[in-house]
Amino acid sequence: MNATLQSADSCAFAADGYTQLDVFVQRTEQDHAPTIRLHADGACVAERVMDADLYRQRFQIDLDPQERYTLEIVDATVPYLYLTGGENLLDRGIRVLDAATGDPMAGDGAPEITDPTRAAVHFEPPEHWMNDPNGLCRFQGRYHLYYQFNPYGWGWDNMHWGHAASRDLVHWTYLPIILEPQRELHTRRGIAGGAFSGSAITIDAEGRPCPGDDAAAIRFYLTRHFEVPGRPDTVEECQTTCVSTDSLTAGPETVVVRREGADFGRDFRDAKIETGFGDAIMILATNLPSDQVPASGETGVSDANEGGWFTLSPHGKPDIDRPDPNRIPTIVTFRNDTPNLADDAWTYVGPMVADRGYAEGRTYECPDAFPLDGADVAIGAIMHIRTKDGCFQPIRWYTGRLDEQGRLDVGRSGWCDFGDCFYAVQSFRDDDGRRVAIGWLADHSGVRREAPGRANGAMSLPRELHVRNGKLFSRPVDEVYDLLIGGELPMDAAGDGWRVPGNTYYADLRPTGDCTAVLADTGEVRWTLECHDGEVRCFSQGAASDDLACVTHVDEVKRIEVFYDHGIIEVFVNDGEAAGAMLAYDERKNGGFSVSGDTSCEVCSLRR
Repeated sequence: MNATLQSADSCAFAADGYTQLDVFVQRTEQDHAPTIRLHADGACVAERVMDADLYRQRFQIDLDPQERYTLEIVDATVPYLYLTGGENLLDRGIRVLDAATGDPMAGDGAPEITDPTRAAVHFEPPEHWMNDPNGLCRFQGRYHLYYQFNPYGWGWDNMHWGHAASRDLVHWTYLPIILEPQRELHTRRGIAGGAFSGSAITIDAEGRPCPGDDAAAIRFYLTRHFEVPGRPDTVEECQTTCVSTDSLTAGPETVVVRREGADFGRDFRDAKIETGFGDAIMILATNLPSDQVPASGETGVSDANEGGWFTLSPHGKPDIDRPDPNRIPTIVTFRNDTPNLADDAWTYVGPMVADRGYAEGRTYECPDAFPLDGADVAIGAIMHIRTKDGCFQPIRWYTGRLDEQGRLDVGRSGWCDFGDCFYAVQSFRDDDGRRVAIGWLADHSGVRREAPGRANGAMSLPRELHVRNGKLFSRPVDEVYDLLIGGELPMDAAGDGWRVPGNTYYADLRPTGDCTAVLADTGEVRWTLECHDGEVRCFSQGAASDDLACVTHVDEVKRIEVFYDHGIIEVFVNDGEAAGAMLAYDERKNGGFSVSGDTSCEVCSLRR
């Protein structure tokens, strides 16, 4: 547990080939000077004192890779620390240490995870809070996942960018934090923000976009955010860029895009870069006055509405909270026509798509846009909306064609995921031409429970996207099937279900009529899937999510796939025609699955 060390507490560790110690320190008393000291062979070899105007600070201390050390912490807490640097770090990864003992607790050298609530095949950070995936890319033979991260605790706070890398999209190596909040945010409590969400593009030595395996560097684009919580008029957001040549450290940031005018929403964030349309474009989430977006029925507008209501709360009731009737959620576009993406060459194009069908939504978040399978696609999460079935802040997709003004002529639209937790999805085009997407599994219903060594956040399985007949499909990438699905499990002796050692499984159902499956039954909470007449419905009993249902409709249900991972549920219908992700609290070491009705079923283990 990276927990509360105060006064003259200490822990011992061996550098074991690492060359740097990263320590995240938090002040305990305003009139004390938080201090950390590093001792070796009985002598103090390094001392760091927190700046007087800060209440949090990251310290990076060089190490002798062959030495053994004792870390002394005075008048401070250390919520997070790890060993980094040294040879082959991208393959080895960092070693997260227990601040109370110095023992490895995550990453390199850590013992096998025994907490039955930790995911086995879904990415989670070593511990603490995580939200949106950021900067997804392939670079020099590896996939990179950056993510919104709070190294100081369980809940959301001033945002850093965490980092992990993978050779295969399913086995991830923890790497050092790459971006930190603005310094001023840690000068006093009561202000918030940091390195908010953004994206990445791989570039050659001249700064021109190129395939990741041929690239010399990664260029990041992100939002810098500042606000006084509870005072919307204080929100300030701008888009910055920086470059990394090693994927581990980033150079200085430059502001490249600010709000185009006072009429732009103060929500103006989550920069997503795309080069598939020709010139590089930057997609941003905002809201605009109704008279500044196209009218209903015109190009650049979606009028479709599948039901739902405005609410500030994941479990809010209809007609309680009041939306702003004069503003419309809008995805806007900036363009850069220079070969090397010159910082001063971003120009405003206009709205790409505005959703008048869900005009009551506060804004979009985490927008995306790309060409795929002969269609142009836009994606955005609509804040403060519950669907007609009660799911909060769903993600909307739109397909059509972009016109010469960069507006999407929307042909079809729908929900990216019919579950209750899939959010902030980001996609990238890998070097094989696949459009791969990962979403954050947001715990809107508060099912996760804080405990030492646990993470408050998980990512979805990586999904490959396609457009078929104007509809967006998503199913797990081939690597999930090739590398994570294990051997077939036998039915239990009674022949009415499967026992699941390790509490992770993959179920493949082929319905020929109605059927019902119990996805999880912890004794406290049950999640059930029902298939009837083209409808797949998932719902909980005994949980905070009981007031919603996760529902999708297709012409005919031919196949249902279920991935279950210690309380994380992902369901895929008809090879990606519909997808739904849900969360349950499940602390069982072993689980089970049962199904009844008109269907065949094969159940397999999932392996790390």
